[in-house]
Amino acid sequence: MEDLLKSYRETRAIIQNAKIKADPKDEETVKTLGSMLSDVQYTIDWLNRGHPPAPRRGIHRRSREQRELLTEPLRMQSYANPAACGSPTTITDSERQRIDEAMYMLTERERECYIMKFGRCFTEHEIAGLLGLSRATVQTNIRRAEVKISESLSKNLFLA
Repeated sequence: MEDLLKSYRETRAIIQNAKIKADPKDEETVKTLGSMLSDVQYTIDWLNRGHPPAPRRGIHRRSREQRELLTEPLRMQSYANPAACGSPTTITDSERQRIDEAMYMLTERERECYIMKFGRCFTEHEIAGLLGLSRATVQTNIRRAEVKISESLSKNLFLA
């Protein structure tokens, strides 16, 4: 493992030197070298940590979808798994009713995808395999569900 990490560090140094020596007017080459440098650094970070690195963009630079949570993850997991009685994350009947109200406008497929993603913590790839859908369809269903829930939360006085 150390040999592999050493090899990647040497490669990073070579790419950095090539980027420094590259003609600044040749934007294509500079962009390609920058991309290569980013990929090698990502791999080095992964090998050092033993898991994928966190997103590099600061929270203030993330998109709205990356910053905004429509429901608390623990509440959504409790909603999807009501059998976990006695858990500190167990939700009350009124909280369950508010979540039901927010999800009222969803189609059955959107509700199923949304609960599997945020309540059961499945990846989109796993959801697609379980439901026999393409990953793009799962993404579309989740995106539509998020839009509908967001609209429901902003328009319904009882959910505020």
